[in-house]
Amino acid sequence: MQHVVVGVDTREAAPAALVWAADLAQRLDAELDVVHVQHLSLGQIRAMVSTVPGRGVSERFLKAEEDAQSRAVCTLAERTLAGSPVHWRFHIRAGDPATHLLAVADSVDAYAIVIGTRHGGAGVALDRLLAGSVSHRMIHWTRRPILVVPTDVDE
Repeated sequence: MQHVVVGVDTREAAPAALVWAADLAQRLDAELDVVHVQHLSLGQIRAMVSTVPGRGVSERFLKAEEDAQSRAVCTLAERTLAGSPVHWRFHIRAGDPATHLLAVADSVDAYAIVIGTRHGGAGVALDRLLAGSVSHRMIHWTRRPILVVPTDVDE
């Protein structure tokens, strides 16, 4: 069975990427692996709040925020893929998105990876300057086909 991996988050690019990934998976008669990568792992959260007074409360708050974001992404995937005949499953990872998307793709021997991208704005430019674009890093780190779906593409 072939697999298509799609990276999703709570940003505006996620629905378009999901639609394109589901379409590709259907055309290939493949399974769809929907991957959400949280920014922080529980260990990173603990390290961040280790010196903060009331760190237990802070740790629970940050973990609750990450869990809420994961639930929101899963709900988005469920709604977006509701009419699709494609079999899909949801993966949650924590850390660097490019690294984990590629790891999931390797673990299922994915045919292709689909990711969304955002356009413009000072915030996007600053993110790309400081952390680098996830899509650019993935293109250089893998030999698998990568479909980069812009936010404003017609679904």
